[in-house]
Amino acid sequence: MKKLFLASFLLLLIAFNFSFGQTTAMDWTKDDCNGTNHNCFSELDSGNVLLCEYVMTCGTCISAANYLEQIYQDYSVSDPGKVKFYAIDWNTSFTCSSFQSWATNPTQLSCTLFLNGYDEVNYYGGMGMPTIVVLGGADHHVYYRKLGYSYLADDANVRAAIDEALSAVNGINENTTSATSLDAYPNPSTSFTNITYSLQAASTVSFEVLNVIGEKIQTIDLSQQGVGENHFTLNTGMFNSGVYFVNINTGTTKETIKLVVVN
Repeated sequence: MKKLFLASFLLLLIAFNFSFGQTTAMDWTKDDCNGTNHNCFSELDSGNVLLCEYVMTCGTCISAANYLEQIYQDYSVSDPGKVKFYAIDWNTSFTCSSFQSWATNPTQLSCTLFLNGYDEVNYYGGMGMPTIVVLGGADHHVYYRKLGYSYLADDANVRAAIDEALSAVNGINENTTSATSLDAYPNPSTSFTNITYSLQAASTVSFEVLNVIGEKIQTIDLSQQGVGENHFTLNTGMFNSGVYFVNINTGTTKETIKLVVVN
């Protein structure tokens, strides 16, 4: 009975540590397998977003790496040079030579390879290969942290974390308070979302939908709107999956909320 209680307590402690883990990245300085020196915080301070996979010689690790490669390639097109993909050996599982061979199976990966990520793995929650984190911003924020990887469960979450990190890097932040009580439901959205807002005086209202790099995706002019609660339905079926920002402009106020689209 004591052994069972101890085992249950240890599992609870692990779960607690994972749920309330670090929200600030761990800094490190190390050479990659090509001999180039990197510093984590310097990369983040330069406006880069880091997609890091901590790995060992496991089938799940290479499978996850190939899925993450596709995410990286997608952002290489939409946000060239902003997202860095790092694969980091957790604890002397590889030499650089064997790691480079690993990164060509079954296809050539574009990730930068590093050895010795033992301290970071412990910092981000412990053994659970692969360990995946998304880091970004001058505040060195952890936008995503997960032990293990499943494409169906995690792909959209990793992309949403990268989008959120990019939005912070690009200076697009939602307001924490809103004079117009701007809201969107459902959020995340698949095909549509209902935008609601309240006006203290009749106003000419317009909306803008922006992507994470500040590009205007859509403009909606609603002309004169009355006092009190108003709403309209935004068609999100035409948007790619990701994070967007919806601005309301009433002539006297401009508010912003974040909208997540999953298609």
